[in-house]
Amino acid sequence: MRGLTFLAQPRIGRLAGQFGLAFALAMAGAGALLYWQARAQIDDEVETSLRREQARILVPGAPHDTASIARRLNALTGGRVISDKGHMLLAPDGRAIWGRIEMAPPLSLPLPGFTDVRFRDGRPDWREGHALTARLPDGARLVIIEHSEAVENIHAMLPRTALILVIISIVVGSGAAWLFSALIAQRLARTMAAADALARGDLSQRIPDAGLDGVFAQQVAGLNRMIERMADMVHSQRQFASHLAHDLRTPLTRLRALLQADREHTDAAGRQLLERAERECRSIIAIFDALLRLSEIEAGRHPTAMAPLPLAPIIEDVAETMEPVIADAGSRLEIGALFPATIRGDVGLVHQLLVNLLDNVALHTPAQTCATISLGLAGDEAIITIADNGPGIAEAQRDRVMQPFERGAASNRPGSGLGLAIADAIMRFHDGSLELADNGPGLAVRLHFPLLAAGVTTF
Repeated sequence: MRGLTFLAQPRIGRLAGQFGLAFALAMAGAGALLYWQARAQIDDEVETSLRREQARILVPGAPHDTASIARRLNALTGGRVISDKGHMLLAPDGRAIWGRIEMAPPLSLPLPGFTDVRFRDGRPDWREGHALTARLPDGARLVIIEHSEAVENIHAMLPRTALILVIISIVVGSGAAWLFSALIAQRLARTMAAADALARGDLSQRIPDAGLDGVFAQQVAGLNRMIERMADMVHSQRQFASHLAHDLRTPLTRLRALLQADREHTDAAGRQLLERAERECRSIIAIFDALLRLSEIEAGRHPTAMAPLPLAPIIEDVAETMEPVIADAGSRLEIGALFPATIRGDVGLVHQLLVNLLDNVALHTPAQTCATISLGLAGDEAIITIADNGPGIAEAQRDRVMQPFERGAASNRPGSGLGLAIADAIMRFHDGSLELADNGPGLAVRLHFPLLAAGVTTF
């Protein structure tokens, strides 16, 4: 009946941001872990190097007095041209016995074991280093300090590397989140478009599965099976209602004809009784006719000629037809502003739509009610408004009276309760909507049609 209407791509909302934030935090955590692991690995290598250097000086079985260690240091360092290690011997009171290294306070006398120290070795600037200190038997201390420009550069570079990694992870995470949300939104848009068509009563629509795989393909297949089952059930119900209405309408029509024929051969009292019976038959036939129309419209079987349709001439024609009907009920109908507006529609259905709604004014409002029909424009919609100053319909009842056979609590007039249901079906057939609103006092029925062309764009 109508093509699939694709909606604007939905937004995923906070999900994309949460995904991007989680990715960025994960990468930042990985960067921090990499930083600490790299630093620990470098420190472990430095300490291993210091232990090897100490083992060369404190040779097992050799004398470990201060003088012997000083001679061993002279022999060890005398043959080195370039070294990343510094050596010094400190007296028990902290005086330098051997070496040119000056320790910065408060570690002028470092504790045994590994310590981070600040020192200078003849140059004016203080440098950072890692020291290994051993206490000698005579109370002196052997201090070995390792300072490597490469290690220092690596230590300085690691924080910057970690920061760069965090920034890259945020950018990549944001991009991945945007791509993820765009793909999910694109797939959700297909489902939402099909759901929108189903909500309008178009049960022929299915969710496209092109390009889907995995759980998405399974989900779409499951939803399409559900839609097919729903379509079968609705089709069966409509067929049943249509066949029932058609089968019952035929004998009732024959009964009405018999009552009309018998009326000529009866006395006044009998004719009055036959007229009442005929009115009841006419009322029941009208209900069945309405059921058949509703079934045909909802099933898309109504013969339709969808074409550009100016609304103002139709409104004037229907108002001219219904004005005497409303006047006979003791009320009046006025025509309000009619802005030029054209929709794509079926002239017969739109005519029937307006007649049904104005007939409701005649049937379900008290005498002296004033009704107004007008046509306005808002955005890309043409809006026909039928407003009256009658008792109206309570807000809590408005959804209920849109259902077949439901009537407003204030109505005590005859009727099938199908008028608004048929009107709503006609509006959905035209991709529009019917709205019941408070007119203060009374009821305002607003018919929203998708606009094809208009002379103006505002009220």
